[in-house]
Amino acid sequence: MIALQINKKEIISQWIPIGIIILILFIAYPLALAILCGYFLHPITNFFYNKFKIPIILSVLLTEFLILSGILLLLFFLVQTLIDLIPLIHSHVVQLPVIELKRLPIFSMFEEEFQTILNNLMNNLLIYITHLPSYFFELFLFSMGLFLSLHESLKNRLWFLVYLPKKTRGFSERALKKSSGVMNKFISVEVKLFLLTFILLTIGFTILGLHQPLKYAFLVSLVDSIPFLGTGLILIPLSIYFFLLNQHTVGIIILLLYVFVQLTRHIVESMLWSSSMQIKAVHVFFLSAAAILIFGVIGILFSPFIYLIANKWIDFTKSS
Repeated sequence: MIALQINKKEIISQWIPIGIIILILFIAYPLALAILCGYFLHPITNFFYNKFKIPIILSVLLTEFLILSGILLLLFFLVQTLIDLIPLIHSHVVQLPVIELKRLPIFSMFEEEFQTILNNLMNNLLIYITHLPSYFFELFLFSMGLFLSLHESLKNRLWFLVYLPKKTRGFSERALKKSSGVMNKFISVEVKLFLLTFILLTIGFTILGLHQPLKYAFLVSLVDSIPFLGTGLILIPLSIYFFLLNQHTVGIIILLLYVFVQLTRHIVESMLWSSSMQIKAVHVFFLSAAAILIFGVIGILFSPFIYLIANKWIDFTKSS
């Protein structure tokens, strides 16, 4: 009975408040995201404040300005690249032997799938447009929350843990520090993989004589760095296009370039994670494959935390 009462007291004093906080964070996700971003962006603000002796408010504003400028520049580059691609794609599409392709049974299947995707895209676009006012309001709340979060983080980086029960603050602090370390390693590995993919594609596109190889190599590398996407999203359709134009040599070269980039990327990725998490490359491969088999494609996002758990499990088995 005493144990039952203690468990009830623990549930009421610790887990119910934590559950309420998690529920509020899910509902007010712009504010939750602002708090997390303030925690992870704290080193940038701290760098401006301590190294250059910039006042707190200006350091916070400079951090927000850099992040916002980077996002806007990236969006501007993507929009400009897509605008340049539209006439280029049109000029190549008109060269396709449409009459011969229509006779193939697979053409009607692709046409139906493309029409379905286009309809879904238009429907989602209309939904997003109708919700634009709420999105702007959420963006305003996020910006204000990020400013206040960065400002408060300079005084105490873990200021938001004051709302958690006292007994769980230590665990939460350790979990955040571990997550921060994993995120830093994840960003470091992804940046290195992005540069590797960019260099390989630039060399390949230059050898093929494609127009503006640097710009399109950057675009494909950026797509490859986004979870659930990859270089195959662009290179495989490009290879099929050249096969349809009876330019089999170019199509085979692009297909081989895709295979080479993917193999090189996966080998280097295993080596980078192996050195970062101090586990063997063969373990990284099997853990990544298991994450994808268990969680699906979203398992890619969980891979760094799975490597961390595997590393701790190895240490535990050695000590036990």
